Amino acid sequence: MDDNMKQRLQAVLASYGADPARWPKADRDALEHFLGSTGDDLGEAAAIDRILDLASAPPVPAGLESRLLSRLSKDVRSTVVPFARPAPKPARSWPWAAVPLAASLALGIYLGAAGDLDGILPQAVTGDLAAGDDDPSGVDAATDYSGDVLS
Repeated sequence: MDDNMKQRLQAVLASYGADPARWPKADRDALEHFLGSTGDDLGEAAAIDRILDLASAPPVPAGLESRLLSRLSKDVRSTVVPFARPAPKPARSWPWAAVPLAASLALGIYLGAAGDLDGILPQAVTGDLAAGDDDPSGVDAATDYSGDVLS
């Protein structure tokens, strides 16, 4: 028996018990001839079945059925079918989401028009290098402090 069949048989025994008459028909047809090779799993399922057969059904209080039926009929008359209600309208939060977007757009237009960012923006955005700046990365302008640290 392959591992998949063994796992399925164990799952069926745990769910439905040792009696194949309680199993789903598709599983009963496929797994019934593997019962001899289950070993401890079948014995354990049969023991659990015997314990469950000994359990008694709890006593039903008198008049419970009529009370439940009357309560159900009241609830059915007083409630609205949940699927018949219209869907709630979404919250109108889109104007509040537009405020930070509009603010960032206005700030970008202001900084771009003022020319404050031309020195740090790449040539592809500004169209030319900033005046007198041969190295747009700024690496050449960095101060070398390595001699001060090492001495």
